[in-house]
Amino acid sequence: MIINAEFEKDYVVFSQRMAGYLMMNGCKLLKVKEHNNSTNRFVYFFPNNTYVLSTVNTYLKMKK
Repeated sequence: MIINAEFEKDYVVFSQRMAGYLMMNGCKLLKVKEHNNSTNRFVYFFPNNTYVLSTVNTYLKMKK
C-alpha cells in the first residue's frame, strides 16, 4: 500500500524533551516553528507513522 505524503498529517509535539527523545530514537524531524503564543517555545513536526507513535507511547510510559 502506498500512502500519498500530501494527505498524511504530521505528528505535532510541543515538548522539547519529547522531541529530543524522538530524535535520539531515530525519528526524523520534519520542521520546527515558533509557537504562536510565545517566542521562547517551539512546535516540532514529525512524520505521522507507526514508528513515531510507538516511540511516543514508550516515552509516555517512561514518564509515569
